[in-house]
Amino acid sequence: MTDPETMTDSRNHGTMIFEVTQKCNHDCLHCYNVWKNPAPYPTGELGTDETLAMLSKLLDETGATSVTLTGGEPLLRKDIFDIVDFLDEKNVSVNLITNGTLLNEKTIGRFGSKIDVYELPLLSVEAEIHDRMSGSAGAFDKVTMAIADLKTAGAKIVTVFVATKLNLDTWPETAELAFALGVDAIMFNRFNPGGEGFKNFDMLQATPEQLSRALDHADGFSKEYEMPISCSIAMPPCLFETSKYENLTFGFCAAGTERAYYTLDPLGNLRPCNHSATILGNIRETGFWEMADGGLMKDFTAACPEFCSGCRLERECLGGCKAAAEVCIGSPADLDPFIAAFRNEARPLKTP
Repeated sequence: MTDPETMTDSRNHGTMIFEVTQKCNHDCLHCYNVWKNPAPYPTGELGTDETLAMLSKLLDETGATSVTLTGGEPLLRKDIFDIVDFLDEKNVSVNLITNGTLLNEKTIGRFGSKIDVYELPLLSVEAEIHDRMSGSAGAFDKVTMAIADLKTAGAKIVTVFVATKLNLDTWPETAELAFALGVDAIMFNRFNPGGEGFKNFDMLQATPEQLSRALDHADGFSKEYEMPISCSIAMPPCLFETSKYENLTFGFCAAGTERAYYTLDPLGNLRPCNHSATILGNIRETGFWEMADGGLMKDFTAACPEFCSGCRLERECLGGCKAAAEVCIGSPADLDPFIAAFRNEARPLKTP
């Protein structure tokens, strides 16, 4: 008879997020990092050997073939090349999320072909707005130069536009700039509060009407320029008729599904996603599937606000972003702060 404790789980989870550091050289107004929430969160990072051992255990247990490296700012970590080299040796696809200010020809050359996708912010065509949202003077000039250097190196680039009241008016021209710079795709993400962003909610939160106008433009732009544009932050169907946008891609909360963005912090703590502060356990002490199948994850996955009860898309939409509800209001079963702010405009889609 086989000892259950020696059995390995044959399931795979293909995509993981690793926050390599909590250090950052920006102070973004819209930052959602959980260690910037009012509630305390563990800080610090492991040494290189411990980090690589932790990643090895994670890959062995999940069978992940894609890892997104984020932070903070990943390039502030001195052993970032060691981490990328390790993942490359494991034949893992690497997506690097960076603010771009520390990228240069030497750094890009050192990474070589080991980074599959670079994800960089392009928050406005106007340098003043991009720099203000980034909390860093000169950020716009540095990220546009980084994009140019990446294009010269033949890298694949995705730019991210975080839609707020501060920059939405510049969206059409910003999209044109991204196209002119030769990026491969654009992410159009509504502002999703958490961390520093929650403190700046009133300053940043655009209305559904403002966002809808920008989506109208994005749909036409995507078609005309054959530019892929995705909206990875949930656009609640009670506030947006997403089906009319034929050229944009949308997604709902993926928590607990095969598309879930399980997130590992620098100390090995595992969370349901990069917006959530719920710690499921630590990968150095507990098996991945024990955490993914555990009660905390089941509770997080099942949570849905009462406001959404009876909506025919209730189990698909799950009330928008549960992580934002969790960190801003107190529970993943609370209402997404965006929906809450405009609940008088929200129309749950009742079952016929």
